[in-house]
Amino acid sequence: MAPLTFIFSPLIFSLALGAPAATSGSNLGRDLLLAQSLRQKIIGPEGITKNWTGNNVCKFDGFYCDNNPNTGNEAVAGIDINGYGLYGEGLTLDGFLDKMTDLTFFHANSNNFTGSLPKDLTALKWLYEIDVSGNKLSGPFPRSVLDIDLTFLDLRFNEFSGPIPHEVFNLDLDVLFLNDNKFSASIPDNIGSSPVTYLTLANNKFNGSIPKSIGNMKNIKEILLLGNNLSGSIPSKWTSQNLTLLDASHNKLSGSVPENLCKLKSLEALNLSNNNLSGTLGPACASLVKQKVLDVSNNCIQQATGQKPADQCRF
Repeated sequence: MAPLTFIFSPLIFSLALGAPAATSGSNLGRDLLLAQSLRQKIIGPEGITKNWTGNNVCKFDGFYCDNNPNTGNEAVAGIDINGYGLYGEGLTLDGFLDKMTDLTFFHANSNNFTGSLPKDLTALKWLYEIDVSGNKLSGPFPRSVLDIDLTFLDLRFNEFSGPIPHEVFNLDLDVLFLNDNKFSASIPDNIGSSPVTYLTLANNKFNGSIPKSIGNMKNIKEILLLGNNLSGSIPSKWTSQNLTLLDASHNKLSGSVPENLCKLKSLEALNLSNNNLSGTLGPACASLVKQKVLDVSNNCIQQATGQKPADQCRF
Protein backbone atom coordinates (compact mmCIF):
# COMPACT_ATOMS: atom_id res chain seq x y z
CA MET A 1 0.00 0.00 0.00
CA ALA A 2 1.33 3.41 -0.94
CA PRO A 3 2.10 5.83 1.88
CA LEU A 4 -0.44 8.54 2.49
CA THR A 5 0.55 12.19 2.51
CA PHE A 6 -0.87 13.82 5.62
CA ILE A 7 -3.07 16.87 5.30
CA PHE A 8 -3.53 19.53 7.90
CA SER A 9 -7.12 20.58 8.11
CA PRO A 10 -8.25 22.32 11.30
CA LEU A 11 -11.55 21.10 12.65
CA ILE A 12 -14.23 23.64 13.39
CA PHE A 13 -15.91 23.23 16.76
CA SER A 14 -18.13 26.31 16.72
CA LEU A 15 -21.85 25.62 16.80
CA ALA A 16 -24.12 26.53 13.94
CA LEU A 17 -26.22 29.60 14.56
CA GLY A 18 -29.57 30.41 13.11
CA ALA A 19 -30.44 26.74 12.65
CA PRO A 20 -34.05 25.55 12.52
CA ALA A 21 -35.78 25.50 15.86
CA ALA A 22 -35.62 22.29 17.86
CA THR A 23 -38.74 20.53 18.99
CA SER A 24 -40.47 22.35 21.81
CA GLY A 25 -38.96 21.77 25.23
CA SER A 26 -35.55 20.50 26.13
CA ASN A 27 -34.15 17.40 24.46
CA LEU A 28 -31.63 16.80 27.24
CA GLY A 29 -33.70 13.99 28.74
CA ARG A 30 -33.72 12.15 25.44
CA ASP A 31 -30.00 12.78 24.93
CA LEU A 32 -29.25 11.43 28.41
CA LEU A 33 -31.08 8.18 27.67
CA LEU A 34 -29.26 7.83 24.35
CA ALA A 35 -25.87 8.34 26.01
CA GLN A 36 -26.72 5.83 28.73
CA SER A 37 -27.83 3.30 26.13
CA LEU A 38 -24.56 3.72 24.24
CA ARG A 39 -22.56 3.30 27.43
CA GLN A 40 -24.22 -0.04 28.12
CA LYS A 41 -22.76 -1.37 24.85
CA ILE A 42 -19.23 -0.19 25.65
CA ILE A 43 -16.89 -2.72 27.25
CA GLY A 44 -13.72 -0.65 27.25
CA PRO A 45 -11.17 0.77 27.49
CA GLU A 46 -11.60 0.52 31.24
CA GLY A 47 -12.68 3.78 32.83
CA ILE A 48 -12.98 5.68 29.56
CA THR A 49 -16.66 6.48 30.22
CA LYS A 50 -16.43 6.59 34.00
CA ASN A 51 -18.03 10.01 34.22
CA TRP A 52 -20.94 9.11 31.93
CA THR A 53 -23.08 8.85 35.05
CA GLY A 54 -25.65 11.01 36.75
CA ASN A 55 -28.47 12.96 35.20
CA ASN A 56 -26.52 15.78 33.51
CA VAL A 57 -25.41 14.63 30.07
CA CYS A 58 -23.72 18.00 29.56
CA LYS A 59 -21.06 16.94 32.08
CA PHE A 60 -20.23 13.70 30.27
CA ASP A 61 -16.76 13.71 28.70
CA GLY A 62 -17.08 14.35 24.97
CA PHE A 63 -20.60 15.80 25.11
CA TYR A 64 -21.03 19.52 24.49
CA CYS A 65 -24.26 21.36 25.21
CA ASP A 66 -25.48 24.74 24.11
CA ASN A 67 -28.71 26.70 24.04
CA ASN A 68 -30.63 26.55 20.83
CA PRO A 69 -30.30 30.09 19.42
CA ASN A 70 -33.96 30.14 18.42
CA THR A 71 -35.68 28.52 21.39
CA GLY A 72 -33.16 28.99 24.20
CA ASN A 73 -33.55 25.31 25.12
CA GLU A 74 -30.39 23.46 26.07
CA ALA A 75 -29.40 20.33 24.15
CA VAL A 76 -26.36 18.26 23.19
CA ALA A 77 -25.03 20.26 20.28
CA GLY A 78 -21.79 18.38 19.66
CA ILE A 79 -20.03 15.10 20.41
CA ASP A 80 -16.26 14.67 20.28
CA ILE A 81 -15.11 11.18 21.29
CA ASN A 82 -12.11 11.13 18.98
CA GLY A 83 -9.42 8.71 20.06
CA TYR A 84 -11.39 7.08 22.86
CA GLY A 85 -10.75 3.59 21.45
CA LEU A 86 -14.26 2.50 22.42
CA TYR A 87 -15.08 -1.14 21.85
CA GLY A 88 -17.93 -3.47 22.68
CA GLU A 89 -20.07 -6.18 21.21
CA GLY A 90 -22.54 -4.79 18.70
CA LEU A 91 -21.16 -1.26 19.06
CA THR A 92 -22.92 0.56 16.24
CA LEU A 93 -24.16 4.08 15.58
CA ASP A 94 -27.71 3.01 14.72
CA GLY A 95 -30.28 4.34 17.17
CA PHE A 96 -27.77 6.81 18.58
CA LEU A 97 -26.41 9.21 16.00
CA ASP A 98 -29.69 9.39 14.08
CA LYS A 99 -31.61 10.28 17.27
CA MET A 100 -29.32 13.13 18.43
CA THR A 101 -31.24 15.67 16.43
CA ASP A 102 -29.59 18.80 17.83
CA LEU A 103 -26.03 17.87 16.83
CA THR A 104 -23.91 20.24 14.80
CA PHE A 105 -20.79 18.05 14.82
CA PHE A 106 -20.07 14.38 15.46
CA HIS A 107 -16.41 13.44 15.88
CA ALA A 108 -15.84 9.75 16.66
CA ASN A 109 -12.60 8.78 14.99
CA SER A 110 -10.24 6.05 16.23
CA ASN A 111 -12.87 3.86 17.88
CA ASN A 112 -14.31 0.44 17.04
CA PHE A 113 -17.80 1.18 15.78
CA THR A 114 -19.08 -1.46 13.36
CA GLY A 115 -21.89 -1.54 10.83
CA SER A 116 -22.36 1.63 8.84
CA LEU A 117 -23.80 5.08 9.38
CA PRO A 118 -27.54 5.09 10.15
CA LYS A 119 -29.68 4.83 7.01
CA ASP A 120 -31.66 7.97 7.80
CA LEU A 121 -29.98 11.14 9.06
CA THR A 122 -32.57 13.61 7.79
CA ALA A 123 -33.65 14.52 11.33
CA LEU A 124 -30.22 16.07 11.93
CA LYS A 125 -31.11 19.34 10.30
CA TRP A 126 -27.98 21.26 11.18
CA LEU A 127 -25.28 18.60 11.41
CA TYR A 128 -22.37 19.88 9.35
CA GLU A 129 -19.38 17.72 10.40
CA ILE A 130 -19.01 13.93 10.54
CA ASP A 131 -15.68 12.31 11.38
CA VAL A 132 -15.90 8.53 11.81
CA SER A 133 -12.44 7.72 10.46
CA GLY A 134 -10.44 4.87 11.92
CA ASN A 135 -13.34 2.62 12.88
CA LYS A 136 -14.57 -0.73 11.56
CA LEU A 137 -17.43 0.55 9.46
CA SER A 138 -18.24 -1.39 6.31
CA GLY A 139 -20.72 -1.85 3.50
CA PRO A 140 -21.45 0.44 0.56
CA PHE A 141 -21.00 4.20 0.66
CA PRO A 142 -23.45 5.50 3.31
CA ARG A 143 -25.95 7.35 1.14
CA SER A 144 -27.62 8.89 4.20
CA VAL A 145 -24.92 11.59 4.20
CA LEU A 146 -26.24 12.81 0.86
CA ASP A 147 -29.44 14.03 2.53
CA ILE A 148 -27.87 16.48 5.01
CA ASP A 149 -25.93 19.71 4.59
CA LEU A 150 -22.42 18.61 5.53
CA THR A 151 -19.30 20.69 5.01
CA PHE A 152 -16.87 18.09 6.44
CA LEU A 153 -17.03 14.32 5.84
CA ASP A 154 -14.28 11.97 6.98
CA LEU A 155 -14.73 8.23 6.34
CA ARG A 156 -11.02 7.36 6.21
CA PHE A 157 -9.52 4.10 7.43
CA ASN A 158 -12.66 1.96 7.42
CA GLU A 159 -13.82 -0.92 5.23
CA PHE A 160 -16.41 0.73 3.01
CA SER A 161 -16.54 -0.82 -0.46
CA GLY A 162 -18.12 -0.53 -3.88
CA PRO A 163 -18.53 2.61 -5.98
CA ILE A 164 -18.97 6.10 -4.61
CA PRO A 165 -22.16 7.83 -5.84
CA HIS A 166 -21.81 10.80 -8.16
CA GLU A 167 -24.10 12.78 -5.82
CA VAL A 168 -21.26 13.12 -3.29
CA PHE A 169 -19.61 15.63 -5.60
CA ASN A 170 -22.79 17.72 -5.61
CA LEU A 171 -22.57 18.28 -1.85
CA ASP A 172 -21.38 21.66 -0.59
CA LEU A 173 -18.38 20.13 1.14
CA ASP A 174 -15.11 21.80 2.09
CA VAL A 175 -13.40 18.55 3.05
CA LEU A 176 -13.96 15.00 1.77
CA PHE A 177 -11.71 12.23 3.10
CA LEU A 178 -12.44 8.74 1.73
CA ASN A 179 -8.96 7.23 1.66
CA ASP A 180 -7.91 3.81 2.95
CA ASN A 181 -11.15 1.96 2.35
CA LYS A 182 -12.09 -0.56 -0.33
CA PHE A 183 -13.98 1.74 -2.68
CA SER A 184 -13.84 0.54 -6.28
CA ALA A 185 -15.13 1.23 -9.79
CA SER A 186 -14.35 4.50 -11.53
CA ILE A 187 -14.24 7.98 -10.06
CA PRO A 188 -17.49 9.78 -11.02
CA ASP A 189 -17.14 12.11 -14.01
CA ASN A 190 -18.70 15.06 -12.18
CA ILE A 191 -15.80 15.39 -9.73
CA GLY A 192 -14.94 18.72 -11.35
CA SER A 193 -18.15 20.30 -10.05
CA SER A 194 -17.25 19.63 -6.40
CA PRO A 195 -16.47 22.72 -4.29
CA VAL A 196 -14.14 20.80 -1.94
CA THR A 197 -10.82 22.24 -0.84
CA TYR A 198 -9.28 18.97 0.37
CA LEU A 199 -10.00 15.63 -1.32
CA THR A 200 -8.47 12.25 -0.52
CA LEU A 201 -9.37 9.12 -2.46
CA ALA A 202 -6.03 7.40 -1.84
CA ASN A 203 -5.39 3.74 -1.11
CA ASN A 204 -8.64 2.33 -2.43
CA LYS A 205 -9.38 0.19 -5.49
CA PHE A 206 -10.52 2.85 -7.94
CA ASN A 207 -9.91 1.97 -11.58
CA GLY A 208 -10.42 3.55 -14.96
CA SER A 209 -9.11 6.96 -15.91
CA ILE A 210 -8.91 10.19 -13.96
CA PRO A 211 -11.99 12.20 -15.06
CA LYS A 212 -11.13 15.12 -17.33
CA SER A 213 -13.27 17.43 -15.22
CA ILE A 214 -10.87 17.14 -12.26
CA GLY A 215 -8.87 20.02 -13.69
CA ASN A 216 -11.91 22.30 -13.31
CA MET A 217 -12.15 22.10 -9.52
CA LYS A 218 -12.22 25.76 -8.47
CA ASN A 219 -11.46 25.61 -4.76
CA ILE A 220 -9.24 22.55 -4.57
CA LYS A 221 -5.90 22.80 -2.77
CA GLU A 222 -4.96 19.16 -2.20
CA ILE A 223 -5.88 15.98 -4.10
CA LEU A 224 -4.65 12.54 -3.09
CA LEU A 225 -5.24 9.75 -5.62
CA LEU A 226 -2.25 7.55 -4.80
CA GLY A 227 -2.41 3.82 -4.32
CA ASN A 228 -5.27 2.94 -6.66
CA ASN A 229 -5.52 1.20 -10.04
CA LEU A 230 -6.06 4.31 -12.14
CA SER A 231 -4.98 4.05 -15.76
CA GLY A 232 -5.00 6.12 -18.92
CA SER A 233 -3.51 9.56 -19.34
CA ILE A 234 -3.47 12.48 -16.93
CA PRO A 235 -6.04 15.13 -17.99
CA SER A 236 -4.38 17.85 -20.05
CA LYS A 237 -6.49 20.86 -19.05
CA TRP A 238 -6.04 22.33 -15.57
CA THR A 239 -7.53 25.60 -14.31
CA SER A 240 -7.30 24.86 -10.56
CA GLN A 241 -5.21 27.87 -9.59
CA ASN A 242 -5.31 27.07 -5.85
CA LEU A 243 -3.91 23.55 -6.23
CA THR A 244 -0.84 23.08 -4.02
CA LEU A 245 -0.61 19.27 -3.85
CA LEU A 246 -1.50 16.49 -6.26
CA ASP A 247 -0.37 12.95 -5.51
CA ALA A 248 -1.30 10.34 -8.12
CA SER A 249 1.65 8.04 -7.47
CA HIS A 250 1.46 4.24 -7.34
CA ASN A 251 -1.13 3.87 -10.09
CA LYS A 252 -0.98 2.69 -13.72
CA LEU A 253 -1.11 6.05 -15.45
CA SER A 254 0.39 6.32 -18.94
CA GLY A 255 1.14 8.96 -21.54
CA SER A 256 3.08 12.15 -20.93
CA VAL A 257 3.00 14.64 -18.07
CA PRO A 258 0.83 17.58 -19.22
CA GLU A 259 2.57 20.95 -19.27
CA ASN A 260 -0.63 22.74 -18.22
CA LEU A 261 -0.52 20.88 -14.92
CA CYS A 262 3.09 21.88 -14.31
CA LYS A 263 2.28 25.53 -15.04
CA LEU A 264 -0.15 25.90 -12.13
CA LYS A 265 1.24 28.75 -10.03
CA SER A 266 0.45 27.40 -6.56
CA LEU A 267 1.92 23.91 -6.93
CA GLU A 268 4.19 22.89 -4.07
CA ALA A 269 4.21 19.11 -4.53
CA LEU A 270 3.34 17.01 -7.57
CA ASN A 271 3.96 13.29 -7.12
CA LEU A 272 3.49 11.11 -10.21
CA SER A 273 6.04 8.45 -9.31
CA ASN A 274 5.53 4.72 -9.78
CA ASN A 275 3.34 4.84 -12.86
CA ASN A 276 3.85 4.04 -16.57
CA LEU A 277 4.34 7.60 -17.79
CA SER A 278 6.47 8.07 -20.91
CA GLY A 279 7.53 10.67 -23.45
CA THR A 280 9.65 13.66 -22.49
CA LEU A 281 9.11 16.43 -19.97
CA GLY A 282 8.24 19.89 -21.22
CA PRO A 283 10.13 22.93 -19.89
CA ALA A 284 7.65 23.71 -17.10
CA CYS A 285 7.68 20.13 -15.84
CA ALA A 286 11.46 19.85 -16.16
CA SER A 287 11.78 22.99 -14.06
CA LEU A 288 9.58 21.50 -11.34
CA VAL A 289 11.80 18.41 -11.24
CA LYS A 290 14.86 20.61 -10.68
CA GLN A 291 12.99 22.43 -7.90
CA LYS A 292 12.09 19.04 -6.38
CA VAL A 293 8.41 19.90 -6.68
CA LEU A 294 7.71 17.19 -9.26
CA ASP A 295 8.54 13.53 -8.62
CA VAL A 296 8.39 11.31 -11.72
CA SER A 297 10.67 8.54 -10.48
CA ASN A 298 10.03 4.94 -11.47
CA ASN A 299 8.29 5.72 -14.76
CA CYS A 300 9.46 5.44 -18.37
CA ILE A 301 10.15 9.09 -19.13
CA GLN A 302 12.96 9.78 -21.60
CA GLN A 303 16.00 11.69 -20.35
CA ALA A 304 14.70 11.64 -16.76
CA THR A 305 16.65 10.05 -13.93
CA GLY A 306 15.45 7.23 -11.71
CA GLN A 307 13.27 5.55 -14.33
CA LYS A 308 12.24 1.90 -14.73
CA PRO A 309 14.55 -0.50 -16.60
CA ALA A 310 14.03 -0.52 -20.36
CA ASP A 311 12.54 -4.01 -20.34
CA GLN A 312 9.70 -2.71 -18.13
CA CYS A 313 8.88 0.11 -20.53
CA ARG A 314 7.69 -1.91 -23.51
CA PHE A 315 3.98 -1.20 -23.33
